Amino acid sequence: MAVLICPGLLGDELVPYCGLRVLADRLARAGYWTARLEYPGTGDSCDYAVERAGNHWMAWRESVEQAIDWLKEVSGARSVMLCGMRAGAMLATAAASSRTDVAGFLFFEPTVSGRSYVRELTLDAELHGGRVLPSGEIEVGEFRFGPATVSAIAATDLREAVPRAGQKVAVFARAESRRLDAFLAAWRQAGAEATTHGWSDDLNSLMGHPTFDAVRLPTFHDVIDWMNGAFPLTARPAAERALPRLPEAAVLHPPGCVETTLNFGPDGRLFGILCDPDRGPSGQVVIIVNGGRDPRYGASRQGVEFARRLARSGISSLRADFAGLGDSLGPVGTENILSHSFSDRTADIRAMINALQARGYRRFTVQGICSGAYHAFHAALAEPRISGLMLVNQPLFTLPRRPDEITYLDHRRLTPMFYLRKVFSPQSWQTLLGGRVDFGTVLHSLWVRGLRSVRLGMRRAGREVGLIRKQSFAQSSLSDLCQRGVRTLFLFSPAEEDLEMFRREFTLEPGALSSYRGAEMRVVPRMDHALISFESRRDANTEMLDFVGGSSGPSMASRGQP
Repeated sequence: MAVLICPGLLGDELVPYCGLRVLADRLARAGYWTARLEYPGTGDSCDYAVERAGNHWMAWRESVEQAIDWLKEVSGARSVMLCGMRAGAMLATAAASSRTDVAGFLFFEPTVSGRSYVRELTLDAELHGGRVLPSGEIEVGEFRFGPATVSAIAATDLREAVPRAGQKVAVFARAESRRLDAFLAAWRQAGAEATTHGWSDDLNSLMGHPTFDAVRLPTFHDVIDWMNGAFPLTARPAAERALPRLPEAAVLHPPGCVETTLNFGPDGRLFGILCDPDRGPSGQVVIIVNGGRDPRYGASRQGVEFARRLARSGISSLRADFAGLGDSLGPVGTENILSHSFSDRTADIRAMINALQARGYRRFTVQGICSGAYHAFHAALAEPRISGLMLVNQPLFTLPRRPDEITYLDHRRLTPMFYLRKVFSPQSWQTLLGGRVDFGTVLHSLWVRGLRSVRLGMRRAGREVGLIRKQSFAQSSLSDLCQRGVRTLFLFSPAEEDLEMFRREFTLEPGALSSYRGAEMRVVPRMDHALISFESRRDANTEMLDFVGGSSGPSMASRGQP
């Protein structure tokens, strides 16, 4: 028996990424060969299968079938069990419909109705800078779904699927629903052995987790117990025990690129993907680090898009996971912990540079978004081999002294004006009176925000009138980097909350960084915080390519743009 894990899409892929890695490890430890799949056009996979098919859903379904065949070949397994997360449950079911080698399914929060899921995608597009076109196309995150894809998703429904008699199915869901009940009833009537297992606290991190706290990942004890009961492993005859060797690491060939995996750091516990131009590695390399808790490819796959644009421009890159994120393990004893977004990452970035330097790369630029930008800035202060920085929407220069002040970052988009508008919204009052709002947290975040604004404002005013002559940490640190010859690009969206930190340290006036040689600040009008929208990624990548290529034209802020 082997297991293939089919992830969800968009946030349903990013949030449970580390949890599903732990699930794969647990299953392998229990004796089941396990693979985690990234569909074409998602994660680190190549895109051409999606582009050739013109239909994401069909290409993804075919990729599940190809992965089943590959997994059986390398493992020697006779049958497979498909694990699906959210929309991955629909894909797994569709791919298994014409096969006889799928023995069962393991579903986490399965999406039952494709029609309902299309409505969810439409809402995501409207909320996160995408578009829904009159032609029926949906642009959301990294995807541009054509009418054929939208129709194929809408036509998929677990209640109408026909499982084979005897297939074993386990469903872990947070709450019962009529759709879920109807799906289970239909499958049982068809002869499947379907069981529901509820949703223990152990699984909560698969659906969401605090932005900044360290989080314990699931143990999956209930899942392993079900697997052992449903698909007990049996000893093979001696003649069959010599399984094929583990497959060699894949080499991907996106247009103009060559991508290889890299294990490095202490005991090879850190993981990344090298992306070189197809004509050979460059002497210069850009290190792309995690933003927040996202795996190395980033929200809306911005890390992959940027790496491949760099390679087509002749520049190598490494997109790598910090310890405890993505596919990098934390220190011994913390393998089951999703690490804090602001843990010290200097050692991780130094390990990345060591690994790259051993392979012949000589000039190192580090790029990061949000917390990744913060870590890149601090690593450059400690690591003299870093010669360039590209810092996207860096939220702060130093961590707050009071631990609870970190909640400011969690709520900084929720300004007093935001709450004032809510006062005039009937829906907001219904939500409040229904007990679905933590009023204490709201008041605390506003209090922290007010204190922070007053303190920073007084500090800046004191410097302007000469009462405070000492440079701030941000100013003195940037001076040190510039004196060392480090080129630094600060890239911001026009959102007030993204610009606040930089304004208080350096102002937003044209020439704000004129005394810092090699440093630039650019505001990109259509850019959002995490580079979610297509225009945001394209414009940000253009600015960064311009910078890393050596151009030193005027910043967008000095061109009179917002």
